[in-house]
Amino acid sequence: MSTDRPHRWDIGEVLDRTDLAALLEEHSDSIGTPRGRRWRCPVPDHADNHASVSMYTDSRGHQRWRCWSGDDTHRGDAIDLVMVTRRIDRGAAIEHLASRAGLQPNEPLPPPLPRKTTQPNGPRPLSPDVVRYVAKCADRLWQPDMLPVRKWLAHRGFTKDVLLANHVGADPGRQRMSRPAGLPRGDGPAAVFPALDPNGVVRYAQTRYIRPSPGGPKFDNPSTSMGSNPRLAWTTPTGDDRRPGTLIVCEGIPDALTAAQNGFRAAGILGSQYPDHSVATRLATYAEREDLTIVAVIDGDNAGRNFGQRLGELIAESGIDLQIIEPPTPGHDLNDWARESPDWADWIAPAIPIDRNLDLRDHEPTTTLEVTTP
Repeated sequence: MSTDRPHRWDIGEVLDRTDLAALLEEHSDSIGTPRGRRWRCPVPDHADNHASVSMYTDSRGHQRWRCWSGDDTHRGDAIDLVMVTRRIDRGAAIEHLASRAGLQPNEPLPPPLPRKTTQPNGPRPLSPDVVRYVAKCADRLWQPDMLPVRKWLAHRGFTKDVLLANHVGADPGRQRMSRPAGLPRGDGPAAVFPALDPNGVVRYAQTRYIRPSPGGPKFDNPSTSMGSNPRLAWTTPTGDDRRPGTLIVCEGIPDALTAAQNGFRAAGILGSQYPDHSVATRLATYAEREDLTIVAVIDGDNAGRNFGQRLGELIAESGIDLQIIEPPTPGHDLNDWARESPDWADWIAPAIPIDRNLDLRDHEPTTTLEVTTP
């Protein structure tokens, strides 16, 4: 009978020799620059749309992670990460990390591996491959085989005009369209939402799978090697009625497109649960130059309210007030609201009362937006 017992590793030594950022990369997708990198929650069955996991170092010098969207238990150190992703107990997780770090029982400890720097080297320029990908997908959207993507976009209420003006496209998947490494993987048919600058130039792209795999991400972004996430996506307004004087700020590109097709100048914040000073300064500078009132249409939940409060505080540092509007139906975003109530824009433009927390939940939507396939 074997009397071997698992070696008892010093947990501090194991954690010191584990690069938590690299471990997160193995189990989740990341967005952002090295300094501001975030990951989608690695906990199985948590569909984290906004890359809500961040890292920090605790008082003992150990790296820890936490998801800010969802269950408050989605947090911990590298051991907790391995336990939840591999569905193993604590002892097995420690053994896995020790083996991963090259630790051997009764042998001298190897030096801890140097961790990747978190200091930024400046924004990475956008790869021409991303621009070509956006152009190729924009053309592919209107091909016969992309009818499922067009129907998905139509169900979201988007018109052909706004899709064309903003270069929205369709990715048929990697089996039907080749791509360089670093672009969205192409796990299946997807809508491609370019992030434009104020002049309509492509600066980034987000790919949204129309049928995400179980437990898989809804969004897929280019890798950081393909260019830095600009954190802000501008849109080109369309529609018969242009609405001057207002800049709509939303959480994500689809909501910004909803505002744009109703004649608003609009911008979507990417990674919207983490608005920062750079985003707020760019919004305030643009609004001041164009003499615009900034209106944030937030999601109708606690995360949306926290986003609005944080963005308002940041923009106030530039001496500009942010007007905050919440959709009337709890849990809805702007796109949901627009599909439910075609008159939603009348509550915002041409002018709305100065109220930093305008709550429209007393307004009952009465009609349903007719959806047609572009």
